[in-house]
Amino acid sequence: MTSATGPTDAPTGMAIAIMGLMRTGSTLITDMLSQRGRSLILSEPNILGMWSPNTVERIHQLAINNGLDPGPELATPERWLRYQNYFDAVLLPQLAKLPLWGVKYVDLTDWRQTFERYPPRRMILTVRDLRDVVISAIDRIGYLNLAFYGRRYMRDEGWVLTNIAYNVHELMILRQRPHLLARYEDVVRDPELRQRIVDYAGLESMAGTRENLAAGGFSRQWELKKHGGTVTAQSVGRYASEPPGPVKALAERTWRLLPEYSETFGFELPPPESWIRGHEFQRQPGSDTNPIDYPKSESGLWPGPTRLEPSFQLRHARLALAKRLPEGAMAIDLACGTPALSAMLPKGRRHIPVDMAQRGQRYRVAPLHEGKFPKVPEATILLALHVLEFLDADLPRLLRRLRRYDLPIVATYHATEDTEGVDRAALGWINHLSREALLAAFRRAGFAVQARWNADGPQSFFHLRPISVEKPESPPPPGVD
Repeated sequence: MTSATGPTDAPTGMAIAIMGLMRTGSTLITDMLSQRGRSLILSEPNILGMWSPNTVERIHQLAINNGLDPGPELATPERWLRYQNYFDAVLLPQLAKLPLWGVKYVDLTDWRQTFERYPPRRMILTVRDLRDVVISAIDRIGYLNLAFYGRRYMRDEGWVLTNIAYNVHELMILRQRPHLLARYEDVVRDPELRQRIVDYAGLESMAGTRENLAAGGFSRQWELKKHGGTVTAQSVGRYASEPPGPVKALAERTWRLLPEYSETFGFELPPPESWIRGHEFQRQPGSDTNPIDYPKSESGLWPGPTRLEPSFQLRHARLALAKRLPEGAMAIDLACGTPALSAMLPKGRRHIPVDMAQRGQRYRVAPLHEGKFPKVPEATILLALHVLEFLDADLPRLLRRLRRYDLPIVATYHATEDTEGVDRAALGWINHLSREALLAAFRRAGFAVQARWNADGPQSFFHLRPISVEKPESPPPPGVD
């Protein structure tokens, strides 16, 4: 028996583990293999992790939905020293009643300890084109409002890059074990492959319900609505439909940073001359040591890799600006990607996420890369945080278009003399202005300029005030008094 102080060595009977990157169809396969009364795959049970009320509630509901009896009350840290103690004492005996049970993880930090404690008889690896993974991850953050929780747990572009890079390293190790490979693009198109997955797990047929999505409650309804509750190829090739801009640039950069993933799993390989080399997130040949301290990616205080990364520069800009918006401000956040700034703002400030693709219910969608901007008459300030480098090769033209809002703007930019030795094109930047040229472009567009050069390493902040506006409602850029 397991006590509140520690686990025992009771047999687990775990049949299968589904391991992969986020947004690779792992939940789809999990639900394919979860049949009420016969089999249950737990999605992200976090058995060895810290207490998570959301996880506890979801797994509890999932067990009830499957006809198991996890008890009338949710587990709490007051009663159980660790969640694993509760899992071993309460859930594991219930799971043992089923012919088949298993787990699904896309957070691969604890897989070694999990496999040692609950060794799976079989393993499925889920993969997908890395570019699609990045864009789908950004979309998921927007739809589920995962951007920033309690000023502690980041879910932004920097986290996406780090999470994918870390888990690619772990997947390259996991693939050395016996497994069935399930490429998302093939799973959704090929019913014969789906049946092979079912056979591999030891089942006769595929489940007709989406148990893990249902247990996730309202938060996953956007996915059910998108696919109509069935298996579709609607999300295959997501990258191809992504307009030019910061998100697409991040997808391309991640793809070029981790070419061994594409080569190993049979995806389009970036041209060798475009590979990013000498980066600390890269996998070292012949080494199973992961170079990334993944848990730090969730902290706003972690500066990220030593090499300049646009996603972390954007994080720094948001953190610097969040507390400086005045009460009552209504901010248009252009080409924002994730809605991270929304949860960072103090009460009394409103945030309007604007991007080129629909990434959530609150987003305003507009083809910004074509110079077409939405009408937002209630706005009081415009934010262009780490987007001026991405949207238009002719930056002065972009600034003239922004001037039509007749609003103060807080912007960031990396001038050429501040980024010497940096491959700007490799970062996805499409214009390259010096300090002098940048100031001239601001002024010709009709702005008075307050600048804070190198306020964050090579990143500079600007407060642009339309000359016709006497008293702007916006703060100066971070670091400017």
